[in-house]
Amino acid sequence: MSYHVYISNSGSNFLSHLVLNADTGQLDARDNIDLGEAPGAIATDAAGKRMWICLRANKQFASFDIDPVSGSLSATGRVTVPDGSPYIRTDNTDRFLLASYYGAGHVSVHAIAADGTLSVDPLQWIPTDTHAHSIQTDRSNRFAFVPHTNPPNAIYQFCFDATNGALTANEPATIQPSTPEGPRHFVFHPTKDLFYSVNENGSTVSAHHFDPDSGTLSGFQVISTLPEGFDPEENTTAEITISADGQHLYASNRGHDTLALFDVAEDGSLSLKAHYDTEATPRFFYLDPTGKWMLSVGQDSGRMSVYAVDQATGALAPTQRLDVGDAPLWIEFVNAE
Repeated sequence: MSYHVYISNSGSNFLSHLVLNADTGQLDARDNIDLGEAPGAIATDAAGKRMWICLRANKQFASFDIDPVSGSLSATGRVTVPDGSPYIRTDNTDRFLLASYYGAGHVSVHAIAADGTLSVDPLQWIPTDTHAHSIQTDRSNRFAFVPHTNPPNAIYQFCFDATNGALTANEPATIQPSTPEGPRHFVFHPTKDLFYSVNENGSTVSAHHFDPDSGTLSGFQVISTLPEGFDPEENTTAEITISADGQHLYASNRGHDTLALFDVAEDGSLSLKAHYDTEATPRFFYLDPTGKWMLSVGQDSGRMSVYAVDQATGALAPTQRLDVGDAPLWIEFVNAE
């Protein structure tokens, strides 16, 4: 099994395109895909046929067709959006593209046409607050969540109507940590009703119970991503991911420049297990779809590290390091045919 791997290099005007052999872990560079502008967040559909890229400086979303054999991209359109977005994601039907807006303090929904192009205007442009950092729907596609770092230090809770793409405020509309943690990104547990947020300002991870009927969260644990004695003022967290079996959770430390590994207990609580050195300022990292390999990019190193994953323990062992581009900040996998 092989995967096309795309890296957004925010300090360059191209995507790095590589191919991962998931049997051996070998990652080979293929080409650089020139966009003419600096890329940011990436979203793809479930079939791996469409891609959308945020061109944050120019306040645009660009859409592409993906050739599953070569991995090449063919541009299909661009739309201008009200502000630059740090995060885009399709809903679970791939009929809508959801986006958060850090500076503008909004979220938006665009319709996705059958050819993968986006509606010229957003179906919705909803005010939240400054520092809206990410947005995703839950497994049922009935609810969506938008973490905001400090201020306002809150997670906005929405109901989502997949028939028309409408977001409406849930009740309550927000939850706030009792301390200024600054929730940034999140993952759901793959099989249980659990929600984990990585908190940029507090260098912590928060565990929440998720009510699948009401679509609301209730926090029950906050745990540091740092080793004892390291000053959290010298660190911010960035990304979070969880293994397919829900046994291991990872978060990235920018400052300590590590990937933190947590064990996930039966009740969903976390225990910090280990730290693994990684690239400078690891803004993004991700498990490949097989769960056997971890890829981590360094915004300040311009490089990507590859790790073999011990799927029984979650432990990481470095296997490869490559140059990618200036200020890499996103990794996207697509099945290769």
